[in-house]
Parts: sequence; C-alpha cells; structure tokens
Amino acid sequence: MPCDQAEQDRLTIQHQVFVYALKGKLTTTRVTPLTRRILDLGTGPGNWALAMAQQCPHAEVVGVDMAVWDLETTEAEAGSGRVTWEIDDLDVWGVDADVDELTSRLGHYDPFRDPAARDPNETSKSRMREPRSGTGTPADPSESAASFNPYVLEPEAQPGWHFSQPFDLIHLRAMRGSFAYWEDVYAEIYKNLNPGGWIEIADLELVLPEMTNSASTPGESSADNPRSQAAINHPFAAITKLYMSMMQASYKSGRPLGTFYMHPTYLEDAGFKDIQTTQVNVPVGQWPDTEEQRKVGKMFLVILMESLEPHSMRLLTRYGDAERMWTADEVRAQIERGKQEILDWSEGLVDERRREGWCANFKWIVGRKSKNA
Repeated sequence: MPCDQAEQDRLTIQHQVFVYALKGKLTTTRVTPLTRRILDLGTGPGNWALAMAQQCPHAEVVGVDMAVWDLETTEAEAGSGRVTWEIDDLDVWGVDADVDELTSRLGHYDPFRDPAARDPNETSKSRMREPRSGTGTPADPSESAASFNPYVLEPEAQPGWHFSQPFDLIHLRAMRGSFAYWEDVYAEIYKNLNPGGWIEIADLELVLPEMTNSASTPGESSADNPRSQAAINHPFAAITKLYMSMMQASYKSGRPLGTFYMHPTYLEDAGFKDIQTTQVNVPVGQWPDTEEQRKVGKMFLVILMESLEPHSMRLLTRYGDAERMWTADEVRAQIERGKQEILDWSEGLVDERRREGWCANFKWIVGRKSKNA
C-alpha cells in the first residue's frame, strides 16, 4: 500500500465512515477507567488512536505502524491527544520463501464464495517458524532444542512482539493482507493483553452486485464498452476482473486478502472468550432516501473509487494473477474502466432498479482474555 497524501486523505475519510457506522462510537468494546493502556495496530495516519486518546484522557494510547505518516496534519485537523507513536513492522514471521504450493492452489481458490469464511488453506496451528531474519523456513523443534546453549546468558530472541507493558485493549482495523500467519498474530495479541483485556478487529467487505455470477462474467471486450448489452447484463465486468486478479495476486504473495482473518474461530483458538460480532450496512452511493445516508454513501463512494489503485497496483505488477504479470499501464487502464462502471451504476445509467440497495458490510469482532489467564 502507498503512504502518500492521497492515501492519508482516503484513510481519514474511511475513519469517518467507520465512526458513522457505529453512530459516533469508536469501539464496540466497553472502555472504563480501568482501561489504562490501548494499542492501535496499523494505526496509519492515527485517526482512531488520536480520537480514542481524546475520548479516554486517563489512558495511554500507543499507535504502531510500519510506515511514516503525516501525524502533524492529523493532529492539526483533529486536535492533540495522549498518544505515543511508534514505527515498527510487527510481521516478525514474514512469508515462506517458497510460495509454489500456494500458487498451485489457485485453481481451487474462489474469492467470490464467501470472503469472510476461514481460509481453508491456512497453516497448521502447531507449525513453528523462525523470525524473518532467519531463512524464512519452518523451524524444526528438535534442531532448536539441540542448539540450545545453557552457558549463554542471553539466548537468541524468539519471534514475537516485545512491548514493555501489556495492554487492556488492542485494536486493529482494515488490516487484511497484512500478515501471512494470523494464528501467530492472535497468539501475540493474547500474550500482550492484561488478564480481562479485549481485542477488537474491524474491517469492511464489499460484495459487488451479481458477483456470485462471476463464472459467466464476459471478457475484456465487453468491459471496454460500458454501454454494450453485455455490460448491462454484467455492469461490473471490469471491476470483477480486477477484483479476481487482485485476490489471486494476494494469494500468490502469501498474504491473501479478504476478511477470513476475522472468523471467530481464530480468536477461539487463541484462547479468547466472550466473542461477539457487530455488523452494519453502509450505503454505496447516494441512493438512500435520507440526507444523512446519502452523505455517508457519497463518502464511501469516494473511498471505493480512490482505493482501487492503492489496493491493486503493487500486487498485480509484482505478483500477477493466475494468468500473467500486469504492467502499470494495464492496471491503470483496468481501473479507469472499473471507475466508469461504478459511476454509471451510481448515476443510474445502467439500471435504476439495480442501483438501489448496494451496501458495504462493516464488521467488528471482539474477544476477551480470561481474567484468570
């Protein structure tokens, strides 16, 4: 993902839509005076962390990201708060160097089936891995035991996060595609929570109309002419192609996209209790009747349009889809066709009836660490 002003603006608008979806709230968890330390993973421009610090002045909020953002602009627009900003790459496991096995499974991979279903090709929970500074191949437990030196005061650091103190709430939002091994991520989050502490994961899923009929989606020729009969029957031919290719590229990269990482069983396996899910539909475009809904629908439409290039450019030009590598010009051309499809739909140029009712699903899932842990 890029880290520039355009992306910062998009993430700021996206933060506003998430807050709107919760009717002004920042979290679905209960924050009390006993919530003393809060961690925001992948904080980006820091909108959520800063708002949480303002809402909970009694708490210390830590925002962590692997990129440098213009935090001064965020603080100037939203006001200051008690936030400690840290730069760190928490993906200490990396990705296996050999992704041939993942690539070979693309023939059985269907992102249109259920993007929120748990990844059927996930790694074993018992699998052990070395830190990214190592070879990137699974560690052999017997080799690890054999190499242990009892005469060394400081053994080699193990993969994991090393925060100075645990937290009472760990929050992450829109982190799809950030990690290869979500089992390890949730285990680390559990380890870095105080007993009774909470995890909250937030993300959104946008299912295009007629996406379930993707198998019969026409080829590129029909997408080139949005006014053609084929394009009317399949109003998102270019977007569907772009989405499928992007998902395949992410699969080849070793960090699949999709909201499968929010499946409750991941939290259950990590030891979390009291797992609850909150879902809110947010309109796409200005089709709703109320002015407030039209406003947020317009905001989300901007997010959607501006997210196409950031989400697809690097994946398609570096990894390619199941068929080929893309050039940057090919990605941009496909994006422009996709944007036109979205605009035609939003403006009612395709089919007025189908334009109504298109929503994005915003989702939050929370879990609690046992007080006896």
